[in-house]
Formats: sequence, structure tokens, C-alpha cells
Amino acid sequence: MRSFGHTLYIAVLVGIVGSSLLIIGLRGFGFYTTPAGERPFHAQYDSLKPTGFEGHGYGIVGTALIIGGVAIYSARKRVRFLRDVGKLKHFLEFHIFLCLLGPILVTYHTTFKIGGLVAVSYWCMVAVVASGIIGRYLYVQIPKGIQGNELSTDELTQRGARIFELLRRTYGVDLDVIKELDHIAVPPKKPSEMSLWDVASFVVVNDLTRRMRIRALVGGLRRKGVDPRMLRAIRALANQRTVLIRRVAFLEQLRQVFHYWHVIHLPFSIVMFAILFLHVGVAIAFGYTWIW
Repeated sequence: MRSFGHTLYIAVLVGIVGSSLLIIGLRGFGFYTTPAGERPFHAQYDSLKPTGFEGHGYGIVGTALIIGGVAIYSARKRVRFLRDVGKLKHFLEFHIFLCLLGPILVTYHTTFKIGGLVAVSYWCMVAVVASGIIGRYLYVQIPKGIQGNELSTDELTQRGARIFELLRRTYGVDLDVIKELDHIAVPPKKPSEMSLWDVASFVVVNDLTRRMRIRALVGGLRRKGVDPRMLRAIRALANQRTVLIRRVAFLEQLRQVFHYWHVIHLPFSIVMFAILFLHVGVAIAFGYTWIW
């Protein structure tokens, strides 16, 4: 469960991304919605065009954020003396923040006119962002320890056993109810017999329906007279146990899906940066150096 400080941290990052998207968009709405042929006559043209003070700035700052986001997260994962600095998931969250805000600014830099070779880099960036969102979802499906290291099947099983004892001994939940909870996380057939598509589909659908099914079971406990003050804790533990059971069942398959995601994500990133650096080099060569 997230601490208040971590929740506030996430809220601030989301707020910065959302407010940047909204404020810049509203400020330049008239210009961005003006037909391309009429834009040179718009009052904001000199400032918001890709080579203008603001438009150029969006491109430079956005590019710096993307490079910084990738560099910081990669360094945390790969540089030995940084491996014990903070939690990996917090670095990932900051990486996602920078690599969402950066593309937003780059998009405003383009003034929504995308063509030529740079268009390849832009759409690769869009693909990287989209696949990054999917990658984040896959990442959280593979359980991690406090420092972000992957947990083994045995460690997950032990966690599930501790939750079982809490539900059974501390809160007095009937064994039949626990079995019903466990059934929520059980796939229709053995995970080893399921294709990667079947695994991904089951996990997504399970995430969408799990809380509703748990709420229904906990509602049955309420009707049996269980102390309402205990129901919230029971529901939280039940949710943790069902997630653990599903992750134990699909651990190897999800690692394999995550591996294939890397195979897709990395080439888009390489093409994006290659053309991006070419674009920056050409811009500098032609004297477009912003404020310096």
C-alpha cells in the first residue's frame, strides 16, 4: 500500500503533466487550430512557430526531459554504485513522468505539423510512449521486493501463506470463502498450456473484474454479521492474496511477455534517438540555437 508521501509524490507528477498539457494548449489554442496557410499572419506565430522563442523552447526542453528520463532510469538500473540508491520503482515513476512531459512539449514544438524525416522520429516517439504505458503495466505484474528486485515463486508463495493465516486466524474468514477468493485468480486452464495472448487477456480481464468479485464476496460476509470495521481489512488482504496467486501462476509467462515487450520497445527508441540527434545537429548547423 502506498504511503501518503508517495501518493502525494505521484499526484504532483501527474498534476505537472496535466497542467502543462492544459495550460500550453489553451494558451496557444487559437494558433494551433489556425489552418497552416494562415498561421504566418497569426499574432502568436513568431513566438509559437517551431523556430520561435516558445516553440523552439518546447522542443529543446522536451528533448532534454526525454534524454534525462532515459539516462536517469538506465543509470539506476545499470551503474553498479547506484543500484542501492532509492527504490527502482520510484526511478521508474520519475522516468515515466519525464518521458510523458517531454513528448507533450515536443508535440507543441511541432505545432501539430509533422512531415519529412523528423516525422519518423516523432511517430517512433509516440510508439515508445504507447509501448511504455504497456510496459509499465507489465512491470507491475512481476512482483518486486523493497529495492525493486524480482521475487521468486517461493517468496510469493510465502507471502500468500501469511495472508491466508491473517484471513483465517486473525479475521476468522471461512475456508470456503478463501477458496472462492483463490478461484478468482485461477485461469480456466493450466498457465503452461496458455498462449502469451491468452495469458495477457486473462490478466487484463482479471484486473478489471477482480475488485468487483471480491467486493461481492466481502458483501456476503457483511450479511453474515461480520464486524463492518473488519471488512475493509479483509477486502484489502483478499485483494493482495488473489493478486499473489495469479502472479505465482503466471510468473514465468509474464517474464516472457515482458522480454518480448523489450524486443519491440528498444528498436523504436533507437530510431527515435538517431533521427532526433540528426535533427538537432542540422538545426544547430543552420544557426537555430534558441537563447544562446
